[in-house]
Amino acid sequence: MKKIISVVLAAALAASFAGCGLVSSAKSAASPSSGSAASSGGDQSWEKVQKAGKLVLGLDDAFPPMGYVDTKTGELVGFDLDVAKEACKRLNIELKTQPIDWNNKTAELNNGNIDCLWNGFSKTAEREKEFSLSIPYMKNNQIILIKTGAAYTGLSSLTGKTIGVQSDSSAESALNENTAFKKTLKSVVQIDDYSKAVLELQNGTIDAIAIDEVVARFYLTNNPGAYKILKEKDGKDSSLATEDYVVGFRKADNALKEKIEGALREMAKDGTLAQISTKWFGEDVTTVGK
Repeated sequence: MKKIISVVLAAALAASFAGCGLVSSAKSAASPSSGSAASSGGDQSWEKVQKAGKLVLGLDDAFPPMGYVDTKTGELVGFDLDVAKEACKRLNIELKTQPIDWNNKTAELNNGNIDCLWNGFSKTAEREKEFSLSIPYMKNNQIILIKTGAAYTGLSSLTGKTIGVQSDSSAESALNENTAFKKTLKSVVQIDDYSKAVLELQNGTIDAIAIDEVVARFYLTNNPGAYKILKEKDGKDSSLATEDYVVGFRKADNALKEKIEGALREMAKDGTLAQISTKWFGEDVTTVGK
């Protein structure tokens, strides 16, 4: 009997150890803490987008001509969107446009709701610290838009006046950096988007708008005779800053950034980027490879 009990106990112990070995092996297979995830280097940004089959582009949908809602069709259109669509086509993924509150753009990006910010996104020293920025693809000036009948000449003529600016925009940053000029103003009014700002200008509730030049020229073209760009006494446009347009990504998403940059370089090389620029601006104003 003792012999039988000993054999049974030995068998039970053997099964127990074997079971522990199976559990251990199963855990190792199910939890690749030291496997492919770790060996991949951590930057899964391109793989994630490629697997999803789409790039989610965050934009302010009232920023013509870079990205905005066409009032006739109700569709999102613009230069940046055309460029992004072509880039995605070359990368064999789809483009999904996601309008966002521009004030919350950093949170939208870092929370993973969007993959990039691509909508007249200006390169600044502050943004270089916060985002991973692509190569520049266009230059832009921050200028002042006024009504056609206004008699202002030069920034100094706006002393005691009220300027409107889009909240958390590059124009607002440029205005804040021009501290001497800002101090001469009566007030600075933050406005949600430029379409509302031009209405405020027409209604006389503000005297001028600090605005991206490409956006200002869109309004000049589509509303001839209504507005003009503030000029200095020498006839040159009054400028608060000259900046580069870039695509913004999460700080660690260099793999995705490099894929987009590669597509932009290809488009510049074969002339596609110039064709899209000519469609929207009448000439090639892009800077990739130049």
